[in-house]
Amino acid sequence: MRLSDFLREKIELILSQWDEFAGQLDAPGPLSAEVLRDHARGIVNAIANDLDSAQSELQQLVKSRGLAPPVAQATEAEMHGSSRFAEGYDVNQAMAEFRALRATVLRLFGENQQLAQADEITRFNEAIDQALAESLARFTALKNRQSRLFEVLLSNSPDLNYIVEPGGILIYANKSFAHVFGIRLVDLIGQNFFSLCMPFVADIDQRIRKVAASGKIHRDEMRVGTSRGEERTFEYLLVPVLDPKGRCEAVAGSARDITERKAAEEQVRHSANYDSLTDLANRGLFRERLQHELRHAARNGLRLSLLFIDLDHFKEINDQFGHGAGDQLLKEAAQRIKACVRDTDTVARLGGDEFTVILTDVTDAAHIDNIAAEINAELRRPFLLSEGAAAISASIGITVFPGDGGTADELVRNADEAMYAAKNGGRDQYRFFTPELRSLPG
Repeated sequence: MRLSDFLREKIELILSQWDEFAGQLDAPGPLSAEVLRDHARGIVNAIANDLDSAQSELQQLVKSRGLAPPVAQATEAEMHGSSRFAEGYDVNQAMAEFRALRATVLRLFGENQQLAQADEITRFNEAIDQALAESLARFTALKNRQSRLFEVLLSNSPDLNYIVEPGGILIYANKSFAHVFGIRLVDLIGQNFFSLCMPFVADIDQRIRKVAASGKIHRDEMRVGTSRGEERTFEYLLVPVLDPKGRCEAVAGSARDITERKAAEEQVRHSANYDSLTDLANRGLFRERLQHELRHAARNGLRLSLLFIDLDHFKEINDQFGHGAGDQLLKEAAQRIKACVRDTDTVARLGGDEFTVILTDVTDAAHIDNIAAEINAELRRPFLLSEGAAAISASIGITVFPGDGGTADELVRNADEAMYAAKNGGRDQYRFFTPELRSLPG
């Protein structure tokens, strides 16, 4: 029986042993029997057809070296190389299948055909060599193309991309990484990654080793002083690179500059909590701060004072000089009030011409009088506006925790009533809350 006829007649037996061999491969993922058999069947049939064709000695020599002329359509061997590349096989795994095919056919043919023609065996080996070369060429071409594409992608990415051994040796870095650290790319490889990054992430060595040991991804942020003297914020990601046995052989990292995003987030947060005109705390942040300071005062047995400030004659200024001048006055009034208190105290604008002050950690009652009197004096001084000089004053209502009330709502209501008492009493003064104020007409 000719070898070509044997291949066609015994193809199911050959494929069954092919399946058995394929199941023993240390492959990255299982291939379906249909895929395995399609390529194997196609390769075996292609070899059988090749054995039936007439070939010169030169053609046989060329094929034995894997240098047969290319054909218009992809061969079965080339499709085999493409398939194994797509599935993540390495070269050894992909080529092992051809060695197994060669051994399987020769063994079975030897068992069934004692008087095999030597030239048939030679031509079979030549056909196998050619198929192997075609598969390897396609596999290698795809692998090289992938490497080039990924290198371009990683090297030119604005993100910092790098690969580091678990022990800290840098084995890959892209242009952005080199640019941020001010080190030539050629000089980076082999450097100690921990030494480079510890000024910005003190425990980076522990984080890398934890990723390597746990096999889990780690995400965090860091602030980096660049070679150009800028301080930037980066969000970084550490990903374990596992070998076929599941052991971590390296840690791949990327870091993205999020400085502008953080600034935008901070702007949104600031806008949500601060008055756009005066940059003082707004009503929402005032209530939050008051609740916080009340809890602090209650825990530590300290007094807290809340001042409500309403500008006298502000409407007249607005009517006389216009809203632009009114806004200018409000901004100047806010700065004068802030200058009268400590940094630990809170000054807020509730809206319009109403301001509040939270005085914390009050140990001396005279301190409250002094602050209120100073605010009255500061707001009494003329305001030099772009439209001309303006004079106002302020009516201030004062309440004290814990004597006047224990909740934020009580204190706000008390301070408001005391402020109206000051305004009704002639303005340009401050009044402390007393229970009797509740019986007075608003």
